[in-house]
Amino acid sequence: METTAATAPDYAPAPLPNERRNFVLGVANGGIYQGGETFVDSNTVLPVLLSTLTHSNALIGLGCAMGDIGWLLPQVFVAPWASRLPRQLPLYQRASIVRGSCLFAVALAAWAMRGHPGWLLAAFFTLNGIYSVAGGFGAVAFMEVVGRTVRSERLGAFFAQRLFWGGTLGAVAGLFARQVLRMEDPGTQLAILFGLAAIICSSAYMMFGSIREPESPAHPTAPNPLALLRQGVRWFHGESVFRRLFWARVTLSIWLASSPFITLFAVNQLGGGGRAAGTLLVGRLAGYVLSTLLWQRLSKRSGNRTILRIAASLGCGLLLVSAGLSWASPWGMGWIPARLALLGLEAVATLGGAVSSGLIVGYAAAMIENAPLGQRQSFVSLMNTFVGPTMLLPMLGGFVVDAFNAPLLFLLCGIASIAGLRAVSRLPDRAARALAT
Repeated sequence: METTAATAPDYAPAPLPNERRNFVLGVANGGIYQGGETFVDSNTVLPVLLSTLTHSNALIGLGCAMGDIGWLLPQVFVAPWASRLPRQLPLYQRASIVRGSCLFAVALAAWAMRGHPGWLLAAFFTLNGIYSVAGGFGAVAFMEVVGRTVRSERLGAFFAQRLFWGGTLGAVAGLFARQVLRMEDPGTQLAILFGLAAIICSSAYMMFGSIREPESPAHPTAPNPLALLRQGVRWFHGESVFRRLFWARVTLSIWLASSPFITLFAVNQLGGGGRAAGTLLVGRLAGYVLSTLLWQRLSKRSGNRTILRIAASLGCGLLLVSAGLSWASPWGMGWIPARLALLGLEAVATLGGAVSSGLIVGYAAAMIENAPLGQRQSFVSLMNTFVGPTMLLPMLGGFVVDAFNAPLLFLLCGIASIAGLRAVSRLPDRAARALAT
């Protein structure tokens, strides 16, 4: 039977002696990296930091989205070259050196430019842009190494455990970040938080770089990026699984478009201040961590489509609840006190952590396991590149907030996420894939 994106995946598990070692290193890498990145979390910490440097919500949204944009967009340009390499780890290691250096550079620039918010903002966007694009180079290698070293039936557990330990360490980092956000000088805040992120994330990069990657025959994806993009267009039109996975991932982009402004609404419009930002961060991480225990069990018992369906449904509902709480608060109709609205948004942030982790776990595992034979790197790179432009949604969300208000953004995002929920519900389940093979 002809293999499509919905049928047999391409897996090349590592030799048994290295399988456990590689799994542990991969999980440790994810846990430590996410713990370090929590110091500059794009949903809670970063919007507060950037709001001290600029009053433009569009710039704040762009700054929060840069990490994901850089991770996703360059992959189609890297994949044709990377697919010719028998080993992918050297590419990951070089990208990691650039990323770690940029984090350190942001910390140094923040310390040197204290009291000069304009220059500091420009330095942040320049260095964070380089950091993000380097992530796109490393991402191509990362996903291929995972595909080569983690068995298909353990993919859900692999990504869930990375998020569990990342969220656990992130909760500790969040408590510290909460105290730093109470400082008055934004340059000092940036220097401390990015410095800590640089140290911890660099150690995580070294762990993944120590994985024993099996050498694999090269599977060139396409002669050039343009040819690969044409392949992606054919898949998008002809392969329902590719198209539905794309819309499933867009659901996460929609959630991320509103998440920074939920934090800013609680901090500014509801008067929660830096303390509220720290509380929302800790709540989000609690939901992020605890939900991974559920996602891991569901992946094993029911498949990754179930995870995506639950997370997408929850995300859609939370966005509509956020809009309702905001309109009912003293900012809007005044039906409920500010404290009650703040508590409601803290609950939204906690459950929102579960949304983020569920969509990440389900999407990453489903993307690798649904890749067609011999074309995993093409499939993954194209999917992520196609998703890349949706990372601009936080910036567009900022325009909506500037032109209208945050509650309208929450409402629009809630309505838009229904399309993603519909796509998720139509993905093939594990039994359907088994029959197809």
